[in-house]
Amino acid sequence: MHDWSDRNVDWKGISDAARYIAEYLVRWGRVGVRDYKEKYGTVRVYCSLGWYQFHSITHPRAAYSRYPPWLWRLDCRYGWRIFRPVNWLVIPFHKWLYRRAYRNAVRKWPHLREEILRAADFDELLRGLRDE
Repeated sequence: MHDWSDRNVDWKGISDAARYIAEYLVRWGRVGVRDYKEKYGTVRVYCSLGWYQFHSITHPRAAYSRYPPWLWRLDCRYGWRIFRPVNWLVIPFHKWLYRRAYRNAVRKWPHLREEILRAADFDELLRGLRDE
């Protein structure tokens, strides 16, 4: 969309929007945000919806275990059994929160609407935000 030679792009605003969305998702929904950044002039927030083990809740930004090995093995072996039935409620909430985070970012940085929405992971959840 943009490259670094473009001088009339709000690069700081794009980075701030990415940070805002990622922090919003982690703070209010413990959504598993793996990374966020500006890339090619667009907002990139890499995340997964739902919880799959206790580590998903306690360390939503960590891609690797932050637990001692024995606890990590327990969590991997039994955590999914607990969270699989819970995800019927968690995933719809995460979808709603994802849309809300992007809507808030577009309202906060209206001049960056296209940059915020263009490379979203779950584009289907953001239908209608381009036209608001």
